[in-house]
Amino acid sequence: MKIKTYSSKGFIGVLLLIIFMAWLALKCIPLSEQEQNAKISSKMERQRLRLAQEFDRYTLEEQVRLPKYDSRKYVLIKRNSRFWLIPREYFSDNGFHIRWPDTVNRLLKRNWENQFNKKYPIVRVFVESRQFNASTGYAGNDKFLNVEPCKNGNDWFIWNGINVRIYPSDVPNLSDKQRLDICLTVLKILNEEIKEIS
Repeated sequence: MKIKTYSSKGFIGVLLLIIFMAWLALKCIPLSEQEQNAKISSKMERQRLRLAQEFDRYTLEEQVRLPKYDSRKYVLIKRNSRFWLIPREYFSDNGFHIRWPDTVNRLLKRNWENQFNKKYPIVRVFVESRQFNASTGYAGNDKFLNVEPCKNGNDWFIWNGINVRIYPSDVPNLSDKQRLDICLTVLKILNEEIKEIS
């Protein structure tokens, strides 16, 4: 009995044709209205985030135009098309951080104790442009922001046209007095140690 052989070119061609037809069928099936809306909103959100990140990115020409500063002491960031110098001891990715209770005790002359398991718990402070969360999140929604910082236990406020969000994830179960002291410390750093340059 002889086995008939077929060329592999034909097999590969038919396989590619089947894959192409399956892809074409999936592309031609219309999306439901809900899927279309989700796809459009996802695309708009990606575009908004990209534009916000470009808004906060500075170019080499802008950096050359700025006055000289000590890069060993300060980090340059751009928010709302304005340039800010943050002391390196506080700097973090999205703004700055403070150490609980060390920074609070040092700046406000308090005597808080670290009652948590972490050795050096930090409180993150996000500093964002107003455009960054313009359509989603609390930061772009003015009804969630405090007009006056450190009131009513709200950790979101606007400072110099910039959204500031205090995020004490490493120090849960803070008392109202401790939260107020953290917020006052953040304000003291913003007003006295972070400098705007132009």
